[in-house]
Amino acid sequence: MSSSTQGGAGRWEDLNRDLLVAILARVGVADLVAAVPFVCSSWRGAAMDPACWRNLDFSNWDAISYHLGLRGLDGFPGFLEFVLSRTHGLLDSIYFPSFADEDDLLLVAERCPKLLYFSLPDPHLSADKFCEAVSKLHFLKGMAVDENLISYEVLLHVNQCCANFTELKVFTGYLDDEMASIISNSLPRLQKLEITNTNFTAQAIITFLDQLKELEHLDISGYQSSSITDVVLEKSSRLKVFLWDSRVELGEFVECSNCGDSWLLEKPCGCMLDQKIMEWLSNLS
Repeated sequence: MSSSTQGGAGRWEDLNRDLLVAILARVGVADLVAAVPFVCSSWRGAAMDPACWRNLDFSNWDAISYHLGLRGLDGFPGFLEFVLSRTHGLLDSIYFPSFADEDDLLLVAERCPKLLYFSLPDPHLSADKFCEAVSKLHFLKGMAVDENLISYEVLLHVNQCCANFTELKVFTGYLDDEMASIISNSLPRLQKLEITNTNFTAQAIITFLDQLKELEHLDISGYQSSSITDVVLEKSSRLKVFLWDSRVELGEFVECSNCGDSWLLEKPCGCMLDQKIMEWLSNLS
């Protein structure tokens, strides 16, 4: 009788292959390359299954490149090529590092045209080349991009090329009424919208709630001004998810009543620093 039978527990290498693949699909790309294949032959075989490579997260590239012994930014193009070869064209989502550009997206679009979601935070992308890549992604359902791509030209192109597009995340420090109108008019079928840790007006929120008739999920958490009015709360009651915790309400963000500047509690404005210094000096006397 084997020791595994005596102990009542099987060995990892004896796991059902489908179950093992499902587990390894949750492992990061660095471990899939540098650790899993060296455990045993069954793990190595399971790690070759395209299902393990359907969701790729390169957002923390510094940690990945260090773990794999790659040369920082220079090592990314080659590693991306290698990983895409493992997908066999079956890629659901990819989160690019902050330095990745439209050429990287175009490569993914050509190799994996059935991509459903991507996050590409680089603020210096070419709109033309970005649109060229999107033209190949007819199954795209969502994306996360910098505010520099929020224009009628780009978003209308996305809407025309991607019939199933329903999810948008925008990286921006400030969202005004004009940008809210551009998003709402260009992508009227949006169901999920995320614009977090930014500053905007109550009217911008109302624009989303009024014009995006199919919107179900709105995440504006971490905003830096108190823009949640009774009208906003009333209009947002139809949503399934509305996340709006403000750095004002949470006590993380304060406006100075003297100079009008806004500051985080851990980093006060100059006016407040002067006041604290004067208080300290008065206590010394």
